Amino acid sequence: MPKANQSTNVRTWSKTVPSYGLRLSDLDLYVLKNHDDLLRVLGYERVEGPSPRALVGWAVHMVFLFALVGGVSTLGGDMFSTYGGRTVRTGTADPLDNDIGVPLTSWCFAVVLIGVLLVALRWFRSDRHRDGLEIGYLVATVACGALALGQLVSDRGVDAFAAPSLPVWAAAVCAALLLAAVLLFSRGRRVPVPNTFRQIDTPDPQQAIALVEALEPKERDKLLGERRRAIGRLRERGLIDAAEAAHVESLPLGASTTIAPARESHGPRSVS
Repeated sequence: MPKANQSTNVRTWSKTVPSYGLRLSDLDLYVLKNHDDLLRVLGYERVEGPSPRALVGWAVHMVFLFALVGGVSTLGGDMFSTYGGRTVRTGTADPLDNDIGVPLTSWCFAVVLIGVLLVALRWFRSDRHRDGLEIGYLVATVACGALALGQLVSDRGVDAFAAPSLPVWAAAVCAALLLAAVLLFSRGRRVPVPNTFRQIDTPDPQQAIALVEALEPKERDKLLGERRRAIGRLRERGLIDAAEAAHVESLPLGASTTIAPARESHGPRSVS
């Protein structure tokens, strides 16, 4: 997730926002980014530092990662620690008994399967743009799935197609199929979607219009110029068509926040 900061202005946003993350309702928020009073009247505030959503996302990613590690570590083995750039062996972990190790492996890979399905959902929702970390997770799932199946069959005496093995098969096979699809059919590398504002209140459009009218004419003209150039960049990049560009430009400054978020995920348009 990108860290919100002062450098994400309307120019940067209009040049870098990906097609699958474009919300035209954000346009005037970026234009008015340095006018906190107007942002508050529009019902928004700037996000300073990591958002709660980003922190929750990080925690969920850790759960899926630990599930992957837990699914292949029930037989124990050497333990290592890294300190000062050196990795040293610190001891040996004993294997778990079959009555604990087998269901733990099964449940861990059930969680991993959910992670794989979420990767698939994110890939489709981002208009099939790939992410390097997600590709790494899929590769690790395939490798760890093969290792876990080998452990279950060879070391624990579980049949390869018994019920405890099925979540491992499901996670590994789904990851392999999704990995092939991502590598073959992705449209390109995924870039982060800016997350610079959060809604805090109900907007007051009439007061917003009054505050805009109260701005110094020179400042108001500057903001309208930045907005017009941002619309032009979105048009040049094929993210909006001529009719949408004309509609947004005709709205009073601040009114883009009223545009319904029906275009939150879409492919690029051809420029006519």
